[in-house]
Amino acid sequence: MKRINLLFRRLWNNRLFTGLNILGLAIGICASWIVFRVVFYEFSFDKGHPEAEQIYKVYNRSQHAGEFRSFDGLPVPIAKYIQENITDVAQLAPIFYQYFGEITPISKEKEATPMDGQGAIVGTLPDYFEMVPYTWLAGSPKTIFKTPFEVVLTESRLQLYFPGLSPQEAMGRTIKYGKDLYTVVGVIANLERTSSFIGKEFMPIPEKEWNNDRWNSYSSNHQLYVKLRDEKAKESFLKIANQKLFDMNGEENAQYNSSEEFQLAPLSTLHFNKNIMGTVDIRLLYGLIGIALFLVLLASINYINLATAQVPYRAKEIGIRKTLGEQNKHLTWSFFMETWVICLLALALAWPLRLLMEQFFNSYLPEDLQQFDNSFPIGLFLLGLIVFISVLSAIYPAYLINRIQVAEVLKIKGAVKMSFGSLIFRKGMIVFQFLIAQVFVIATVIMGLQLDFLLSKDPGFKKDAILTLTLPYKKSEAPDVDPFLIKNKLQAYKEIKGSALGHLPMSDIHFGNNYSTQSDTGKVEINMPLKEIDDSYVDLFGIKILAGRNIALSDTSRGILMSRLAIEKLGFKSPEQAIGGQVFNGDKNLEIVGVVEDLNNKYLRSKLEPLVLFPSIDRRDLRTLSIRLSDNPKEWQAGIAHVEKEWKALYPKATFSYEFYDEHIKHLYESDLRFSSVINLSTAITILISCLGLIGLVTLTTAQRTKEIGIRKVLGSTVSGIVGLLSKDYLKLVLLSIVLASPIAWWAVHKWLESFAFKIDVSWWMFVIPALLTLLVAFFTMSYQSVKAARSNPVDSLRDE
Repeated sequence: MKRINLLFRRLWNNRLFTGLNILGLAIGICASWIVFRVVFYEFSFDKGHPEAEQIYKVYNRSQHAGEFRSFDGLPVPIAKYIQENITDVAQLAPIFYQYFGEITPISKEKEATPMDGQGAIVGTLPDYFEMVPYTWLAGSPKTIFKTPFEVVLTESRLQLYFPGLSPQEAMGRTIKYGKDLYTVVGVIANLERTSSFIGKEFMPIPEKEWNNDRWNSYSSNHQLYVKLRDEKAKESFLKIANQKLFDMNGEENAQYNSSEEFQLAPLSTLHFNKNIMGTVDIRLLYGLIGIALFLVLLASINYINLATAQVPYRAKEIGIRKTLGEQNKHLTWSFFMETWVICLLALALAWPLRLLMEQFFNSYLPEDLQQFDNSFPIGLFLLGLIVFISVLSAIYPAYLINRIQVAEVLKIKGAVKMSFGSLIFRKGMIVFQFLIAQVFVIATVIMGLQLDFLLSKDPGFKKDAILTLTLPYKKSEAPDVDPFLIKNKLQAYKEIKGSALGHLPMSDIHFGNNYSTQSDTGKVEINMPLKEIDDSYVDLFGIKILAGRNIALSDTSRGILMSRLAIEKLGFKSPEQAIGGQVFNGDKNLEIVGVVEDLNNKYLRSKLEPLVLFPSIDRRDLRTLSIRLSDNPKEWQAGIAHVEKEWKALYPKATFSYEFYDEHIKHLYESDLRFSSVINLSTAITILISCLGLIGLVTLTTAQRTKEIGIRKVLGSTVSGIVGLLSKDYLKLVLLSIVLASPIAWWAVHKWLESFAFKIDVSWWMFVIPALLTLLVAFFTMSYQSVKAARSNPVDSLRDE
């Protein structure tokens, strides 16, 4: 107990250094804690499946004109063909998504009330439930899907349709999907683990879909998982499946100089496979792990520097303890216990810091992270982290303590004049700290400039002062209202300059089709993105017409607009030559009535693509309403109020929600903005921790040079001269770290910029300005201790000499 009281008294007496140590370590622990939660969550996907190494998702890989594309939507007939012809498949789990506008649970207790259709309704085979580890609360996978109109519900859907009913009570209940009645034949528990299987209710595949024979039609609504009998079966599976695909589509593909094949993606990689379905960039996770590791190392280096700075002040205490018979191993253990206590206090501070940071960055964290139970792994991680930091941080200061010689300490009054440890080692740690900090600083500047460039670059259309609204699609919200009705009503208000219906010019939604024409060299076919629009679209978004005219609603039978790049790909030599040109889309004969300037229809990571603008009056195609407000921002609120008034008159049951289009475009770069925010925060943390370490080293140096400073003052040195003397050596270290960091940062930002088709040019000033800022921050960090030493009375430092 006495030792514990002595330890806390010592920490309190040195509370400045104790506080700096706790703060630095708490920041490192907090960052590591958050990163571990995110990384553990993301890497936990699909880890709970039995024999997961034998489960694959089948996807299509196609090649056209030297470009490769991967897509997990498959031709419908492939599932049936595999079931009937490939014996190496142990389990077959097709996923045919089903959509219903209205669902009505038939309740015995009250009148049936229709509700809007739900997502994640899957048509599949009983094998699905053998492959995916569901817990059955009622029913059995061996008895389901004996008739076409049966449904299996997850527990969450059961409570949505029949609140308060137990799984056993739900068996045999009836649910009306559209016009058909389905019987509940099973209830399964929600998957406890994160999984790529997201279905919530399941029914047999409709016979019409199962017997579909269109091998050249692909849709994301039709996907397929297979469980092979062993690893050797993979080669034979692909050989048989691809031979069938070639037999059905090979001739047509050869006609258009393209090819395609099936591939298998292991279940364990799906969450990170962005080519087919993954939503997470695994490189970002590795980057987060690297950042967390650097922050822990910097926090430990900061502790070592600050602890080293205290050693001269504790030399007399240690000398006396040795004189009284305390052995080196006990001193070492005492110091390790002190470090352990500081780490525990840092952990206690890291907990509210983590809550604060997670609240601040909540929009950047995975949606289900808070519901994901990872308490036990986090506990083990934090225990291991504290042990790691304690050992790493305590080794060098403990080594210095054991080097103290009793005779030297007791014969020299003022042990702070003694030299402890390698100055080169301590300076090396400062260089390492500021090297990491400078890499982050440069990355922050260049990433910020690149994102500003993306958001400010002219995309080929006007995006300011435009509201976007998604028109209601649920039956209960009156989706049958003609979309042109609200558009026409908005023309009456002077605060609204215009409106248009159709797909947004730049978005992450892709619709595409093959378009062909006859050229001098033969038939040319190109797969191009397609946007369905109305006749006001081009004017509203200020899209420049290079030749021909704008589309009219009467063009919906065959007239189209094409971009400059599109007509070039099809072989036309100029926009004027393309006007009146014939383009074929399947069996449709289309006419080019206008050519528009190229525009970015996707975010600027992608290069320009050819584009087709197709007129439409079908409300299923025109579900987005774009509204241009007045040029005077003061009138915007009045314009929005008019839109809301007309919306509520036409769609009284639908929520009025809008978004400014420039904000929508900003959301397309959400992952980049998220990573930029992480880098910005990491930059601030690394600078803070590095400066704390610098404080420790300057404190140590000023203590050891007290006599020299006193003599210089007696001989007439000014405060500024002494500050410069104490600062220049450390500014040289910071400058060295900047020189070493610059090529590393240059390589890192160039690798990051490679993923953008449109990017800034990296210039010298992007490295010089951050360097000057870092030098300035370092100088002001050192100034406090330097000025304090320079202004001290030389009598106090020289009277004992």
